[in-house]
Amino acid sequence: MGSNRYVVDRFDDFFVVLLEKDNKVNKLVILKNKFTINAKIGDLLEVHVNKDKSGYDFKALKEETDVTKQRLLDLIEGMKMDIN
Repeated sequence: MGSNRYVVDRFDDFFVVLLEKDNKVNKLVILKNKFTINAKIGDLLEVHVNKDKSGYDFKALKEETDVTKQRLLDLIEGMKMDIN
């Protein structure tokens, strides 16, 4: 199976909810004990479902996460300046 990019949306009691990067309608809900990466809300991950569908492989896309977060912060700052 291929891999997709997801953004960590939230952590519930037993699950981690990920939203597909380019299609927020698609979500992936993973049991916390299968979520084997240290990530926080807003982090961008590449998720690969194992061939036998027994689990997932995760890769943090830190550089892309940082670029996206900085772009959002810049947009917020720009909106603040437009208000004043």
